[in-house]
Amino acid sequence: MGDRILRIRIEKKDENLTVEQYLKKNLEFSKKQISRLKFREDGIRVDDVRQRVTKRLREGEYLEILLESCGKDALQLETDSGRQKLYILYEDADLLIVRKPSGLVCHPSHGHYQDTLANQAAAYGRERRENWTVRIIGRLDKDTSGIVVFAKNAEAAALLARQRERGIMKKTYLALVEGKLRPSRGCIEKPIARNGESLMKMRTDGAGKSAKTWYQVVEEEDGQSLVQVQIEHGRTHQIRVHMASAGHPLVGDPLYGTGNSSADDPGCASLHAWKLELSQPFTGKRLLIEAPLPEWCRKFCPI
Repeated sequence: MGDRILRIRIEKKDENLTVEQYLKKNLEFSKKQISRLKFREDGIRVDDVRQRVTKRLREGEYLEILLESCGKDALQLETDSGRQKLYILYEDADLLIVRKPSGLVCHPSHGHYQDTLANQAAAYGRERRENWTVRIIGRLDKDTSGIVVFAKNAEAAALLARQRERGIMKKTYLALVEGKLRPSRGCIEKPIARNGESLMKMRTDGAGKSAKTWYQVVEEEDGQSLVQVQIEHGRTHQIRVHMASAGHPLVGDPLYGTGNSSADDPGCASLHAWKLELSQPFTGKRLLIEAPLPEWCRKFCPI
């Protein structure tokens, strides 16, 4: 499959806008994105004729934009990832949204060069002969299961990143924590920073980066609470750090809790990226994605 071409019919309300004005107004393209588009061969066409960004548009014309599927900002990956199949939750020409299992690293790092979710996504794209490279929009920790988004082109990646910054993209997590949270609904607002010289551990620190975590208890049982969580800012280990700072570490968390687990517990931090709300970057269609619950969550409280 070739590069992704975005084809748009110009409406009367946009008549007489230049291509550049249209891209800024309707697609929220940045100056950098438009600049890259100008120098891309056949990057801009109107009714199948190559055009400059200064071209004024007329109602009924078709604007075609060649989106950047490959590029320096994308991860270049090997595809020998054990041939594990992706659990696909949603896919279109611009997005690939999958369910990550607990225990799988999102992207290559020291000790994990091929056995990652990103490698699996790259293998999937190449098997389908699709000319796109991997761009992850928001990573999950190794032990966290649930929803991960990949953008298939640079423009979609930029627009999705903007959605995250503006709170248009919203992710809801489920966490199993020690003890009974009181109050049962609230917000933990504590800055987060690295814990001294540690490369892994974080801590709450007044000099750190701002972070907010909203929570609501769903169910309580046997001295544990199933909690629905949403976060602002998305700092490293944010939910784990905030819950531990409140005296309610995640069940099984070896870094911020006791690390203890039972037969019904996962043996790692009990955290699942459950639901995702976002807008399709080019059509604006609102998407609601849900990832099936892990076993530890189903056993605790079916939702």
